[in-house]
Amino acid sequence: MLLGHRLILLGFLSLPVLSACGSSSHGSESGTVEPTGIGGTTMPVAPVTPPKAGPVGGGGLSGTDDKVTATASVGYLVVALGASQTISVTFSSSDGLPITAFSVYGSLGTLPPGWTAPNSLTCALVQPGSGCVLTLTYTPTVVETGTLSLDCVYVNNARLPSTPGQCMMLSYAAAVPNNVVAAVSPAGEIDAAAGAKQPVSINFNTDDGNAATALNVAWGSLPAGWSSTASGLSCAVVSTGNGCQLPLVFAPAAAVNGTLSLSYSYIDGSGASRSGALNVPYATTANGSVASSVSPSGEVTATQAGGKQSVAVTFSTTGGKTAAALGVIADLTKLPPGWSAKTTPFTCASVSAGNGCQLQLQYAPATLTSGTLSLRYQYTDANGMPNFGVINIPYTATTNDNAVGTVAPSGQLTAMLGAPAQPVSVTFTTDDTRLATSLQITSGLTALPAGWSSTASAFNCATVTVGSACQLMLNYAPTGVDNGTFTLSYSYVNNAGEAKASTVAIPYQTTTNDNVIWTASANPVAVASGSTNPVTVTFITDDGNFASGLTADLSALPVSWTAPMSRLSCASVSVGTACQVVLTYAPAALVADSGTLAFGYSYVNSAGTGMTGTVSIPYTAAP
Repeated sequence: MLLGHRLILLGFLSLPVLSACGSSSHGSESGTVEPTGIGGTTMPVAPVTPPKAGPVGGGGLSGTDDKVTATASVGYLVVALGASQTISVTFSSSDGLPITAFSVYGSLGTLPPGWTAPNSLTCALVQPGSGCVLTLTYTPTVVETGTLSLDCVYVNNARLPSTPGQCMMLSYAAAVPNNVVAAVSPAGEIDAAAGAKQPVSINFNTDDGNAATALNVAWGSLPAGWSSTASGLSCAVVSTGNGCQLPLVFAPAAAVNGTLSLSYSYIDGSGASRSGALNVPYATTANGSVASSVSPSGEVTATQAGGKQSVAVTFSTTGGKTAAALGVIADLTKLPPGWSAKTTPFTCASVSAGNGCQLQLQYAPATLTSGTLSLRYQYTDANGMPNFGVINIPYTATTNDNAVGTVAPSGQLTAMLGAPAQPVSVTFTTDDTRLATSLQITSGLTALPAGWSSTASAFNCATVTVGSACQLMLNYAPTGVDNGTFTLSYSYVNNAGEAKASTVAIPYQTTTNDNVIWTASANPVAVASGSTNPVTVTFITDDGNFASGLTADLSALPVSWTAPMSRLSCASVSVGTACQVVLTYAPAALVADSGTLAFGYSYVNSAGTGMTGTVSIPYTAAP
């Protein structure tokens, strides 16, 4: 289950001078403002109303552009169930200049389950070295993922209060430990005759199907007769069906026996460092034993509902000797779901090196399953003695799943010019909750559109499933009036091992506290009595952005003035002539007339603020 949690860091914008960071005294001032936080939560904040942003600047950050930065002691927190971890969040200023009146209170007393922290924190001064630190402890009791968001308010170096805004997000997870286990193929003792070769593969998987990471297998020197095409093995991700395999060959030159011991290290699903060991017994044979090899080697994978994988099991002997009467004992008509054999039953009258004794199988899973296909066989060795062997073939069904990016906030992103940066998160998950790997942003994060920024120069996730563990954080702080679509391109490897690519589109726009202004075709109006004179009044915005809902009451104009309607309404106002009205001035003949045509209008500007204005046109008429 996805859990999202939020820490609200708010404080009075007008505080008494504090003697040290950490004092918890608060005044009893009255009055609040109630901005709406992320998720629609109404948050009480300081009794000082933040300054209203204008078309340029504003938002509490004009003057100097210093702001509070919050840095957690960990970038992504993973804690095992039953364990506990303490983290610290250090607050500073972005440009080194002092910031004052910073406080944390209220919501720290009602943290999400598993989190503890002091009830309050206040810092009279925030800047590098000021020691303004919040300490939190996470002790999970259930498996979960979530995100802690910190919001803060303060007074910047220009003595202007900030607009409440997010200053840090911390993703966290609680996980259970899991184990990496090694499976040797062929199973049991590895036998080969002197001068012959026996391929051996060691597959590493997790015992619960969840991913482990950073597996490393290393050795100084292998026992006599053993070799590998690799000097070591490293797998960034280990899970069922991900192909973490060590290839070995046992090719003794003389009679040897012993145990091949390998040790390995890894990081389990809870983030703990673990280790394991593997012992493989081996011996040289000289009695014409039958050995089997499987192609493809290692774990066999195929895509669910439509995928097919052919598998060949080859039987041969070592040392140039011949075995006889080989037969697979297992009933090949009753294999696990998805498996089938080309020949049933399967026998070979004789077996030697390269004589073509090969069993053809096919794996075509209809459902998402995994397991090990075990086939027992019997034969008579070169000395006439009955013998047995076992073939173990691990297998798993995969899916052509997709990694998708979910943007929060959803829909078109709107940010006001001059206001604090708008945080944007892109969370990557798979559409079927199964594993995808090696996700990375391919479009780059160093040259973003104007106003967009990221704290990271690159972004990648070793694994992608569900939750918020794979999350990219962005910020949008428009530097001018703008709108467009920000497109992120990314690549990944899906659960079927296919390399895929996709994009995430984020539409965005800038808003401003713009104004509707009016122009008249004649201003002032001076005419002769007895004439008829049209005057066109046009409404536009002063920055070209849209305003909406303009209305004007034209029912009470001065004598001699008429309008084509009693009320003017314009759904939107920008530039051009879409919103205008033609008024007519018709003074009576031989009558002197003068005055001012005045009527009010109202509208909602680009920032969503209700505004008003007045049209005022002086006029005169003479005989």
